[in-house]
Amino acid sequence: MRSYRPRSQVVSTTIDEDESVLLHLEAQQYYSLNETGHRIWQLLAQGRDASAIAAAIAAEWATPEAKALRHVRSFLQELGEEGLVEKVPDNETT
Repeated sequence: MRSYRPRSQVVSTTIDEDESVLLHLEAQQYYSLNETGHRIWQLLAQGRDASAIAAAIAAEWATPEAKALRHVRSFLQELGEEGLVEKVPDNETT
């Protein structure tokens, strides 16, 4: 499974400790992340892959890891479609 990372053209800021706002500098668009999206973004910024993010989400919110992984993968796909994250090349480590 490929890993993702935030694109350098995306700036994030935390609001109320559990929400984030992302600004895509090139597209000049703002995105609001709820508590779950905020946590996924934090873990992604730490260099964690989808499996590690899902494991953390499952542990923190007492949800089945398989369900968390489906949600994380779906969310990462959405972020990718908006140009907020990029795939990490197979030969590069984070």
